[in-house]
Amino acid sequence: MSMRLKRKYLTIVFTVSIIAFPIIIGFYMFNKVVDPEEIMVTKTDVSPELITIQGGFGDSISKYHGYNISHHDHSLFIQIKGSQLPIGGHNDFNISFSNTYGNIDEIYLVGQDNAKRKIWPQT
Repeated sequence: MSMRLKRKYLTIVFTVSIIAFPIIIGFYMFNKVVDPEEIMVTKTDVSPELITIQGGFGDSISKYHGYNISHHDHSLFIQIKGSQLPIGGHNDFNISFSNTYGNIDEIYLVGQDNAKRKIWPQT
């Protein structure tokens, strides 16, 4: 392989690495499931038509970026996604969705490691 071709190959690899690394790190940071103990739930309403959960984060840095829901045996399991990057998102969240799950007995916040915390009904 000629010196010119090696230099061109190294330049391409270096450039792709410089661009890809921040994108991968940013994607990971935006989709991080937040530990349930770091989440403050201020209001939970459950009706036959609508489920609403309002809250925020225990620190002032985290930003809300979405959620995942799963359902099993009349219980809802919600993962809140957030990031500590200063771009986009909000400090507080207001999640509201149609109750297509029927009779809900309990709602839990679930973390990355399946740690869970019951948020509804309050005991």
